[in-house]
Amino acid sequence: MVSITIDGQTLEVEAGSTVLQAARRLGIDIPTFCYLKRLPPLASCRMCLVEIEGQRRLQPSCATAVTEAMVVRANTALIEETRASMLDMLLANHPLDCPICDKGGECELQNMVMAYGPRRSEFHDPKRVFHSEDIRLSPVIIMNVNRCIQCQRCVRMCEEVVGAVALGTVEKGMDTAVTGFEGSLASCDQCGNCVEVCPVGALMSFPYRYKARPWDLVETDTVCPHCGTGCQLTVGTRKGEFMRVRSKWDEGLNREVLCVRGRFGLDFVESRDRIKRPMIRRDGTLVPVSWDEAGDYLRQRLSAVEGKAAGGLASPRLPNEILYQFQKLMRTAFRTNSIDCSSRWSTPFDTLAPLMAAFNSRAPLDEVIGNDCVLVVGGNVTEENPVTEYLLRDGVRRRQTGLLMLSARPSRLDADAGVVVRVRPGGEAASLAAVVARLVAAVGEALPGNVLAGIGATIGKPAAETGIDGPDRLAAVLKEGRSVTVLVSVDLLRSPEASATLQQINNLLQALRLLGKGLAMQFLFDRANQMGAWDMGVLPAALPGLQAVTDDVARTTLARNWGAEIPSEPGADLDAILELCVGGRMGALYIVASDPLIAYPDRDFVTRALGAADLLIVQDAFLTETAGLAEVVLPAAGYGEETGTFTNNEGRIQKVRKFRDPAFEARSNLAIFDFVAALRNQAVRPSTQGEIFDEIARLVPAYQKLTQDGLGADGAFTKAVPTAPVARFFAPPPVPPAADRLMLITGDCLFHNGYLSERSDMLNTVANDPYVAMSAQDTAQLGLSDGDQVIVRSAQGELTAQLKVDGRFPKGLVFVPENYRALRLNGLMRRGEYPCPVEVQKVHATLEVDRTSRIWRGV
Repeated sequence: MVSITIDGQTLEVEAGSTVLQAARRLGIDIPTFCYLKRLPPLASCRMCLVEIEGQRRLQPSCATAVTEAMVVRANTALIEETRASMLDMLLANHPLDCPICDKGGECELQNMVMAYGPRRSEFHDPKRVFHSEDIRLSPVIIMNVNRCIQCQRCVRMCEEVVGAVALGTVEKGMDTAVTGFEGSLASCDQCGNCVEVCPVGALMSFPYRYKARPWDLVETDTVCPHCGTGCQLTVGTRKGEFMRVRSKWDEGLNREVLCVRGRFGLDFVESRDRIKRPMIRRDGTLVPVSWDEAGDYLRQRLSAVEGKAAGGLASPRLPNEILYQFQKLMRTAFRTNSIDCSSRWSTPFDTLAPLMAAFNSRAPLDEVIGNDCVLVVGGNVTEENPVTEYLLRDGVRRRQTGLLMLSARPSRLDADAGVVVRVRPGGEAASLAAVVARLVAAVGEALPGNVLAGIGATIGKPAAETGIDGPDRLAAVLKEGRSVTVLVSVDLLRSPEASATLQQINNLLQALRLLGKGLAMQFLFDRANQMGAWDMGVLPAALPGLQAVTDDVARTTLARNWGAEIPSEPGADLDAILELCVGGRMGALYIVASDPLIAYPDRDFVTRALGAADLLIVQDAFLTETAGLAEVVLPAAGYGEETGTFTNNEGRIQKVRKFRDPAFEARSNLAIFDFVAALRNQAVRPSTQGEIFDEIARLVPAYQKLTQDGLGADGAFTKAVPTAPVARFFAPPPVPPAADRLMLITGDCLFHNGYLSERSDMLNTVANDPYVAMSAQDTAQLGLSDGDQVIVRSAQGELTAQLKVDGRFPKGLVFVPENYRALRLNGLMRRGEYPCPVEVQKVHATLEVDRTSRIWRGV
């Protein structure tokens, strides 16, 4: 620690701290323009100059490290004169168009001039003008170069945090201008973080332009609904109409940074596709009715299917309180454990629950990515969890974290990684087993013989034979690190080999534990409340708190508090529920805010299943394809129309606040559950959000003793429930055979996340058209070129989209994002088969098969 005195106040700070940091701890205001907490100091704006005893010149406080017994003066006549002069120079060329500038009222330059600026300017020359009109850099970013004060915040944010390198500067001195390369933001994420950090109105949000003034807005702090990172948002509305999104530096794990979906994708709340009134099916057509008519009809139909099996599906985008109440409703009023929260995969609860309990899966992301090594397994962080990617990049560049990637699909983070291992789709388990094989030399005696034998079979074999390249490099880095974090993409759960992959992740973590490493493990969920959905027990084999349905003590405790018996046998997951439907054994199927018809990986099968259910009830805000098949449709409140909480990937529970009223005749989800329960002569109590939260905090072990008031601006962490370490090592799986055909995988794309985001007009404006991504090697063999319209055909169906050639893609891989309803991608897939074998050809081309390579090519 070192001691510093600023304006007569003395403070001890850590060595390496800057004068600016010390001043802010003392509450002493020093103005800045170029300084951002998350970036190394630039010291270009000269607004933060201070006097330091023993130094002849003023020094930039943002870049000056504290030394022992340093004496600083931050407010002297010389400093005041210097600040005023700097502001006068900025105003010399700055247009005085505050009345029409979107930044008016929250402009840092305005505030600085009021606090420190001269009352009379010494500059009388004509102002420099770069362009007479604003420049539309992209569908969401507009620039007025004349207002730029050359602080470089936007350029550095784009390059050092986002990693897009879309902005740069031209010329120098007073003629410096920030611009998008070649006049556009072609390589940009369209995230708008440059707009957020711009202190003036040089960079602006085009969707918000000229819509409102900041003092007109009612601002509501909430949480982003688009992925599981859990970013803090501040939503601005004017007279109840959605206006804009911004974020705050001092709240949330994202610290002001957002992705394109979070900043520009919330306009989906005003989608024209809202369900306006309840609907029932008459003569094969859905007809709008009143809530009373819908209730009378639904009561009769529920009575008609009494005694048959019931099932439920709820979206992991819903708040905890709604998910908790849904599973309680299904277990008590419908007397079934057949409930699920994913329409894209079956959750391997038996493997997953012990893994999450045994390793540190509930901790701040900033803490776990601060470990010596971070291994990302599967998926594409850039496109699934963009802000997590930004934070990982910061960890790599500033804290020297060793980043390791093991996945089938390349991502932008590969450029920052120390080791990148490409694996075949579905081959993650075998690759992890090969890494474990390299780690067991020091701990081999602790492993069972069958595991050692299986591991030994992979040691020494060439990559060409095993299909596994790079385990030596991964193992070497993992051995060197003192602490290791494993980040697991939820995309791995798509594969039929999901359980095997989770078992090998368990093996890896146990081997590292035996080597004395500090460990952490987190999932990278691509749905806002997937962690919460699991915690709330929206699973066929798990009660709230990930307690097994077969656990008599847990089941009895809940039943006593709920005042109703809970079935003791595990229920059916979505796959099995659909099987019951097809077999004519499903009475009522209740779907809340989910659209399996577009998301379930076998469109033909799910269509037949939903059509065969005796009674299909859909409760949703939007008229989805699944709602189009329903017998009863109930209009529910959407995001931003009811309060609740989300639990993010870290296990952090945060408040989701209401910022608009439910549209048309929609009711809150909790009110609809009460409505449905009453039709079955049941009551599910308590039924208000606050009371349900309190019950969760009382009955769910990880949430115990939490209070809504205690969540605060940053939320609060749920607790890992103490459990005995997993003692079992699993035998490695066989190495998957090499595929002799192109294999189709899917996932999120940067501009869309599931099908909710496709209802955003702004995201549809910036997003790529539906596309097919392939390697340069495969496209060359097939005679295809970037931009071609191609047909992707499987045994189940086909789709047509534009080809995107990606030089980083591995050979044999075809990627189509799952986020475009028009493609009906799940029409190509067959349940239980992932990845999916496909053929690719150019539209209007004829095909011939190269029988030796088994590659389809257009001729």
